Amino acid sequence: MKKFITCAAVGLGGFGLMLAMPLIASAAQGTKDCAAIRSGSIVDSSGSPVSLGTDQYGYNYQSHMFNGYYENYSRPTVPVTSSDTHLIMKWSDAWLANVDCDGDGELDRGLVSGAVGGTSKGWLTNNLRGTYVDGDGITQHYTEFIKIVYTGPGSPLWSHYTVVQDVYNDTGTGEHGNQFEPMKPGFGLNGHWTQG
Repeated sequence: MKKFITCAAVGLGGFGLMLAMPLIASAAQGTKDCAAIRSGSIVDSSGSPVSLGTDQYGYNYQSHMFNGYYENYSRPTVPVTSSDTHLIMKWSDAWLANVDCDGDGELDRGLVSGAVGGTSKGWLTNNLRGTYVDGDGITQHYTEFIKIVYTGPGSPLWSHYTVVQDVYNDTGTGEHGNQFEPMKPGFGLNGHWTQG
């Protein structure tokens, strides 16, 4: 009953943000003028301000983290309040920043060395844990950890990314350990071991 979770990364792309007020200086970006979450000037797609801390879905954009029920990663109209599957996602600033420096009304993607590229770069991890009932009626437990990095155009995942590690454990199937690890360990980024 393997649940491959890389689709959760898409949830970060489905969250449209708009800028409601002028840009303010961000300490995180130094000399750039950037809208910061703490300013209250960034709102979500429904017009509600994005605030510091964890929202009703489990996203904490300031901390580059999602911690909640798997079904809530896509920010459904009505948040799920119980589930057999829990997800923790973490990402780098280059994947999805917690500021808007380019003034396009969204949290920046591909923010590297103060420049915004518009495509998520850096890395994202998904850490999934859950339960399921097998064919004999026994509750089984599984965990999965996936590491995704930007590796440039032509890459195998969504044309820009590569899964560099997939660790899966399942009491029902007996699977455990690394399922997939084609590249070096670590999170990588341009100028290190990734390409692009």
